[in-house]
Amino acid sequence: MGPRTLLMTIPAISKVFSFYLNYAASLSDPVERMKVVITTTIAFLWRNHHFDKPLNPILGETYQARCPDGAMMYLEQTCHHPPRSHLYIDGPKYKVYGWNEYSVRAYINSAVCTPQGHKTVEFDDGQKITFNNPTDTFYNLLMGTLYQWIHGKMEFFDKGNDLYGFYEIGKVKGKSQEYFTGEVRQGDEVISSISGNYCGYIDFDGVRYFDIREVDKVYHEF
Repeated sequence: MGPRTLLMTIPAISKVFSFYLNYAASLSDPVERMKVVITTTIAFLWRNHHFDKPLNPILGETYQARCPDGAMMYLEQTCHHPPRSHLYIDGPKYKVYGWNEYSVRAYINSAVCTPQGHKTVEFDDGQKITFNNPTDTFYNLLMGTLYQWIHGKMEFFDKGNDLYGFYEIGKVKGKSQEYFTGEVRQGDEVISSISGNYCGYIDFDGVRYFDIREVDKVYHEF
């Protein structure tokens, strides 16, 4: 059990959002923005996932934080059972809002945490991109080497520009379970391919958008 409540752990995403979403807001190409938003969902994992279980907030608990770019983050626990948290970030040129709800199923030596809900990124020019959350499975809780697997299908929707993106973790033939592949589509046309490993990087058409080896340089100014 960790020392902080769930609401206090969520702001760990703020450095990633501050860096990538301000960059995305500077772009005019909605496809490139979609790629950058997809990148945030991989880039934040190295800071936001850990083995310490956060405390369950009490119903009505609130928390506020200031992000590195000056954005204000507001959180509230809106349901106790099942635990549901709402999020709102008021950024310089973007907004993020949505909710998460968690369902945990325990087995003899493992536990599966299945999230419900979504996040929506909205830019000042009106573009909105909505995406879901991956599933977490923890193995060897009582015996063996404890490890965590993030898996499932992440989907991204921009209805205003007829864009759809996805990546699916753990189903890459010949690769270990942390690898993923996916696509970005406009209408019925595939316009970009996605590949990567959630422990380290994400590529679009062979171009690297995030590399874990460069995070100190990327986030140094924040």
